[in-house]
Parts: sequence; structure tokens; C-alpha cells
Amino acid sequence: MDPATATCRPAPASRPPAVPLLEPAWFAGDTQPALPWTVVPEVVVPERDAVEPEVRQLAAALMAALVEVLSGQRSAEQLERWVEPELLSLVEHLRRARSGHDLKLRSLRVQAPHTEAVEVSAHLRQGAASRAAALRISWRRGQWVATHLAIALRPGVVHQAGWINPLAS
Repeated sequence: MDPATATCRPAPASRPPAVPLLEPAWFAGDTQPALPWTVVPEVVVPERDAVEPEVRQLAAALMAALVEVLSGQRSAEQLERWVEPELLSLVEHLRRARSGHDLKLRSLRVQAPHTEAVEVSAHLRQGAASRAAALRISWRRGQWVATHLAIALRPGVVHQAGWINPLAS
């Protein structure tokens, strides 16, 4: 829109007038005052590849297998060793409801919030629509096990299974 052709009209009487929440700050000079930094905080940037390659490969393979189960290309029983029962029942339910029909894994990101957990976020495609999934894999009883899944297969609906216990070690 061309600003020269824009028209300004008053707000309807049903709307209350705008009330400023903060008084504007007026400065005496031409420059804005600087904050009085006594100590500059040091920013710690985590290492880019903090996840071990074997764990990263397992996380990617597990997310790909879950997508294959949802799309009907793989049996859910194949994942019993690697997935908590609550997650497996959610995935089986979504597969039976054909919610994951034509679902494809586009990309994923793996990160480790701490040494005994890995989180995977995935971009999925279903036809022309984008979908999202998040998977948490935890070190339990001497092996990596998927413990939490959140997946959005329809707009506004997020299916979740599992519970992240912040006190578990």
C-alpha cells in the first residue's frame, strides 16, 4: 500500500482510548545514556557436537522407525525394546486411526540437555503439510529408551505420551 493514499479514520466509540503504559524517557543530550556495566557477563556456548555419534545415530534411527510405524510401513512390535509402553500404545493408536498416513521424515535435530537424556525434534511432511514431533530418549536400566513423545499431526492437536521426571537419574 502506498503511504500517500492511506487514510486515517478515528477508532469507533465502542473502543476505549489508548492509555500509555510507560512514560517516555527524555534525554538531555543527543545520545542515549549507556548502561553502567561493571562486569561483562561471560556467555557459555555449548559445544556443537555434544552428543556422541553413536547416540545421535540411535536417536535418528528411532525417530525414523517411529515415523515408519505411524505411516504403516513397520510393525510397532519391532520397537518394544526401545520404546516405553505408553509411547508404543499412543503410536499404535495413531497408526490404527491412520493419522500418520503418508507421513515422511524431512529433517531432525538431536541435542543432549544432560548426559543421560537426548532430545530429538523432527520436521515431518504429510502430503503438502508440515508436521512436528519431539522425542526424548533417556538412559534407563543400562540402555537408551524413548520415554516421551509429543507429535502434532493435525493443526491445534498435540498428542503426548510419557512423563519427564526431573528427579530421575
